[in-house]
Amino acid sequence: MKATDENGPAFDLLVAPDPSPLIYTVPHAGRVIPVSARERLQATETTIRSLEDPLVDELVDGTQTQGATLLVNRTARAVVDVNRDPGELDPGLVSDGIGRDTPRTRAGLGVVPRLGGDGRVLWRGRLDPAEIQARISAVHAPYHAALAGLMQQTRARFGLAVLIDWHSMPAAAAEVEGRRSGLKPDIVLGDRFGQSAEAAITGLIRQAFESRGRRVVMNRPFAGGHTTQVWARPAEGFHAVQIEINRSIYLDEVTLDRTSGLATLQADVNAVSDALLAMLRSKKTAPWSAA
Repeated sequence: MKATDENGPAFDLLVAPDPSPLIYTVPHAGRVIPVSARERLQATETTIRSLEDPLVDELVDGTQTQGATLLVNRTARAVVDVNRDPGELDPGLVSDGIGRDTPRTRAGLGVVPRLGGDGRVLWRGRLDPAEIQARISAVHAPYHAALAGLMQQTRARFGLAVLIDWHSMPAAAAEVEGRRSGLKPDIVLGDRFGQSAEAAITGLIRQAFESRGRRVVMNRPFAGGHTTQVWARPAEGFHAVQIEINRSIYLDEVTLDRTSGLATLQADVNAVSDALLAMLRSKKTAPWSAA
């Protein structure tokens, strides 16, 4: 299933042939830029792609055969960030100056980013509020409507829904964490400091990655974004974990070309998926075959 905007697919919904409580989302790997937005861009392709989580969609591709349903955003994060609160408008970008002063908007990373990941300006001048709302309506709202439908249907069918929100992080962020804690992570798991998912779920993900030789850190420097916060409702059967992967272990950060580490990391992701599914089958609240 695909949802389209004016210039191609806004997101892909890939339902597992044999569904499970597991839902994988990839919000920042998209590269589609609608014509109307591209006309306003002043940034280079390098600056635009500096906001991207490159190849993360490929890392989880195929896990639907293991039982994970995938929701993969195809619209570039530079256009609109589906992992932001839609009300998080940047006062420095909106033409009427109305917006929300938050650490993210001060950094130029509101629901429509003002700056690339390299700190360079994305847009020519300020954007009209109507243009921003149009992007939210075309991409952000349907993406989250699709996710809400998935989460509700999955909980109704299985008694719980487990959302894994997949991201990548610059190696520099891992270096900073390494200097802070003494452990430079390959993987950062964000569960909003224990609030967004049952500890057994997060603990199993950590153990599965560590059993593959990966260094794992909890919640630093990323504890989970908008999507994780929305579905941080384990008491209601909704669990959410954000996974950040150190890009240096699977690509060249200058060219964004894959390295030999990509195949190894894909095998890691498959192993983590198998471990999660085994756990979920053991704790199901309704017979799996009858669900």
